[in-house]
Amino acid sequence: MTDDSEKPGYCNRLAEEDSPYLLQHAHNPVDWYPWGDEAFNKARLEDKPVFLSIGYSTCHWCHVMEHESFDNDEIAGYLNEHFVAIKLDREQRPDLDDIYMTGTQLMTGHGGWPMSNFLSADGKPFYSGTYFPPANFMQLLQQLTEVWSTRRTEVLAQADKMAVAIEQYTAAKSNNAQLGDLLSLAVNELHGRFDSVHGGFGEAPKFPNESQLGVVMTDWLRTGNEQSETVLRLTLDRLYQGGICDQIAGGFHRYTVDQHWLVPHFEKMLYNQAQLLSLYAKAYSVLGDQAYKRVALEIAEYVLRDMCAPDGAFYSATDADSEGEEGLFFVWTVQELEEALSKEDVELAVELYGVTENGNFEGHNILHLGGSLEAYAKEHGLTLDALLLRLATIKNTLYTRREQRVHPLRDEKIITGWNSMMISSLSIAATYLGKTSLLDAALRAAEFLWEKHWDDDGLWRISLNGHPSITGNLEDYSAFAEATMLLYARTDENKWLVRGRSIIQQMNELFWDEDGGGYFLSHIADAGPLITRPKSPMDGATPSANSIAISALTQCWLMTKDPAIEQKLNAAENAFSGLLTSSPSAFSYMVTAMQNHLHGQRDPIQFAAEGKVRAILSRTDDGVTLDLALQEGWHVNGYDTVGELLPTTVLDHHDVVYPESITRKLAFMDEEISLYEGHVTIAISSPCWPITLQLQACDDTRCLAPELLLFAKIA
Repeated sequence: MTDDSEKPGYCNRLAEEDSPYLLQHAHNPVDWYPWGDEAFNKARLEDKPVFLSIGYSTCHWCHVMEHESFDNDEIAGYLNEHFVAIKLDREQRPDLDDIYMTGTQLMTGHGGWPMSNFLSADGKPFYSGTYFPPANFMQLLQQLTEVWSTRRTEVLAQADKMAVAIEQYTAAKSNNAQLGDLLSLAVNELHGRFDSVHGGFGEAPKFPNESQLGVVMTDWLRTGNEQSETVLRLTLDRLYQGGICDQIAGGFHRYTVDQHWLVPHFEKMLYNQAQLLSLYAKAYSVLGDQAYKRVALEIAEYVLRDMCAPDGAFYSATDADSEGEEGLFFVWTVQELEEALSKEDVELAVELYGVTENGNFEGHNILHLGGSLEAYAKEHGLTLDALLLRLATIKNTLYTRREQRVHPLRDEKIITGWNSMMISSLSIAATYLGKTSLLDAALRAAEFLWEKHWDDDGLWRISLNGHPSITGNLEDYSAFAEATMLLYARTDENKWLVRGRSIIQQMNELFWDEDGGGYFLSHIADAGPLITRPKSPMDGATPSANSIAISALTQCWLMTKDPAIEQKLNAAENAFSGLLTSSPSAFSYMVTAMQNHLHGQRDPIQFAAEGKVRAILSRTDDGVTLDLALQEGWHVNGYDTVGELLPTTVLDHHDVVYPESITRKLAFMDEEISLYEGHVTIAISSPCWPITLQLQACDDTRCLAPELLLFAKIA
């Protein structure tokens, strides 16, 4: 709240916090506390219930409830008199958000933000909801005050009951089960929920559900399932053509309120960009659609231009609102287009982006495509290159004009988990798109996290303006470990493997459940009452932290064949096996990660011989090449090897050019043998998919068992 001179009329404890979301509430008349022991001690001392409000800085309805209720003197006064009010940034403490969102969903059947929880002084919820209009909120406060005073025993019994229910739900306990064909089970569930008209899964509101699209892509790669290809193509097409995609700057909004991807909730989250970048890059590689390459590059360009801090790390989000209106920054009128573009470009933009005088969103237009650019070019007698050139001019002009508008708030928190997701995605996209600049960006951000967020005490979750805060949780550890493993695979720089193993070691020490297997989300030493330590392995807007942990363990095992890592990996998979078999699509990222462990790799970069051999599949003008890098002291047998040792061979292919081998006598062999050392390039001119490489690695004292590496199709 501000007075007539625009100076804040109030200042509460949140002014000392380093969360943009908490700082937004620092001048409310509500006597807010941050989450911690001080607030709960006050609740005990004064015998008051706790009001816990959870949200995040770019949440539209959080802003609405702040303006209507938390800036209202009457409501704030009542809240201060009868409750201890705590404001929590869900992005700082996703473990607490998970606990209380579970409670909210159990009590109401739905969830969302802002989340409004009423707790006992030991943190147990007895009433929960989401957004309340001001009159309803005031009435609710009065009713709960009365109930707290007159029916305390019932209230506390309800709180105890909910705490038990939350613990049971988030602990994710189940009986062990035979895993079976999880991939087929998961995609069959998703095929059943597929929207065959608009793409995606289910009805409005529509979310990209990137983890579920990822498991569908994995199925297509491994089995060639035509239905999975249909699901993938239609959904990716409708996403990039819809209003959920920022047609001017690139990148995607979080979700749409309608079923056909037109009207988004206009916030843009780093984690969506990370997941969709890797999806579109992989889709380009396996499906060969140039549109997917363009979309992937536009996501990367948006992030590196608009979401990148000077030190190379990535900001967390941008708001839906500007100038007090949702979406105002992103939408256009015909007149605004006419003021910015030439007559010819206005005509093209109006037709291509579905612009009308009346608009499709509160008198304005959300730009969207009615189909593919390839189809439009063909229909209008244009070459695709000519259309793309004109469209680039239109986009650049409108981007420049849009930059002159009042921008939505940008949340400049650097979140370790989300940055790690973007690092992984950039490194994956660099491989599939052949863009080394994306790998450079990933390395720069990873170095920042290692230098600024990691120290002898562990990993920090967040930094703002260079100041780290909030101890890292499982999402941060697992995602950073996964990112370092992917960087090692792409750079062959051993420091990333060493760093990744250090992160995994501490992750195991801090979060592993010695009794039940799997990982807890939170550190046991975190401040404030923790009514349970959730595991919550199901995916949400991001992959679950346990799913990412299993992926990180899998990557580490593939690169090292460390038996201790595989033991932990097996225990984690067994811990969730009952849940996996009962509803596998809810664990899509975990199912995807487990395929590499249980059924072998398919990626263009693979490891063999306990990590001693790295194989990279690359596209060339004449076909593909397989480049093998062998650690010093190790070799693979030559293609012309005979006898007991297996030759290095591309199976079921005839148009293969092998390099000339060398001959050498080994300590355990009587005769000289043909072999390859160092770097080896095998050329395949007419590849048939998948490509299967047979190899056997040896050093001067022993030979390892023969191995088969299968490589999925690349564009």
